[in-house]
Amino acid sequence: MAAHQFDLVVVGTGPGGYVAAIRASQLGLKVAAVEDDRPGGVCLNWGCIPTKALLRNAEVVHLVERAQDFGITTGEVKADYAQAVKRSRSVADRMAKGVEFLFKKNTITLFPGRGTLTSKTTVEVSGSKGAETIEAKTIILATGSAPRSLPGVTIDEQRVLSSTGALRNETRPKSIVIIGAGAVGVEFADVYRAYGAQVTLLEALPRVVPIEDEEVSAQLNRSFSRRGIEIKTGVKVSKVAPGASGVTIETDAGKLEAEAVLMAVGRAAKVEGVGLEGVGVAMDRGFVKVSPTMETSVKGIYAIGDMAGPPLLAHKAMAEGVLAAEIIAGRDAHAVEYGNVPSCTYCRPQIASIGLTQAKAQENGREVAVGKFPFTASGKAVAMGETEGFVKVVADKRTGEILGVHIIGPEATEMIHEFAVGRTLEATLEEIMHTIHAHPTLSEAALEATLAALGQAIHI
Repeated sequence: MAAHQFDLVVVGTGPGGYVAAIRASQLGLKVAAVEDDRPGGVCLNWGCIPTKALLRNAEVVHLVERAQDFGITTGEVKADYAQAVKRSRSVADRMAKGVEFLFKKNTITLFPGRGTLTSKTTVEVSGSKGAETIEAKTIILATGSAPRSLPGVTIDEQRVLSSTGALRNETRPKSIVIIGAGAVGVEFADVYRAYGAQVTLLEALPRVVPIEDEEVSAQLNRSFSRRGIEIKTGVKVSKVAPGASGVTIETDAGKLEAEAVLMAVGRAAKVEGVGLEGVGVAMDRGFVKVSPTMETSVKGIYAIGDMAGPPLLAHKAMAEGVLAAEIIAGRDAHAVEYGNVPSCTYCRPQIASIGLTQAKAQENGREVAVGKFPFTASGKAVAMGETEGFVKVVADKRTGEILGVHIIGPEATEMIHEFAVGRTLEATLEEIMHTIHAHPTLSEAALEATLAALGQAIHI
């Protein structure tokens, strides 16, 4: 059978891959896409989107439990976890169908199956219909990542779960130990606790959400503890032993038992079986080594998203996909600003940050001005009944340059973009200060934190 001929083939259709394919098609290239699951990849099908659906369910459960605070009397309330999982799957299904529609709209040919490089210009696709060969002038690899585990711990998706297994399982465990208190760990802790599970959160580092600002970590620790989530930090897990009725977890701080364990210790690039070695694609610490234009060590082969290294975030993958597509199409593309990629965690209270933490800025020798505004002083937050958390702005004391912003509280993941745009435009504290913010809004907290950094706070 003759090989299919294309200008570009994209292997993997997660956020990076499908965005790269669409942008390349917009620029006039004949594009093929290869996917061994459904379009949308892990993010749409088993990650970002279904977890946010579950978190929204958990938020509704929380609100119903507080109905009396808003003068609403309810009868017996039953929170159906299986139905929450079904809803999350329907949301993911809808989004995957949306990507399929976009492929058709942009005349992108989708090849279902697993793609493997057989040469610098050839991808072999192994699918249910047998093998097919695609020849293309350029190739973008966007195979993403998969959940990691600890050495010697096998994820069976029964007692020892990955995030993927947790999203499939319609039975809520009565008790669960979550190993890892990064974004995935704390988001699932939120969901399971909202549905009544006994949750223990273990973290090897000294604090939860360890990449975030220390004050944000402390606030989340307090918030979770108040909700009955047991948190143990600085704990090393030595053994995870599943049994017939539960799991035993051995740590340097003692032994724990639970009905299930969720492994949330990070993700590893999916590079096995892609054919990288055969064509000479260079690696760097488990990730594909790429240039600033996302090209690998092999001319004409590009890599984007999780497989190209941290941060392992969907929006970073999308930006890299656009960059690669535009470079391939001969455009003068805008480089990805890795120092200006927002980090978002969608537990309650939400967390969002951009730029440097206060500690990192000071380590870098910057003299900083710090402004902080609590949501307890925000009229909108008080009216909403959501007053946990704060906005913290870290700036250069001499120039007013915004070095970093850290938000924990209601709609933090929406609020962070004011500062993302500000940093892109090289805005200073003064320019944020002179931007009129509507009242009453949560975003006023951004203005007030900026004023606090200038020593001009009004409402605290």
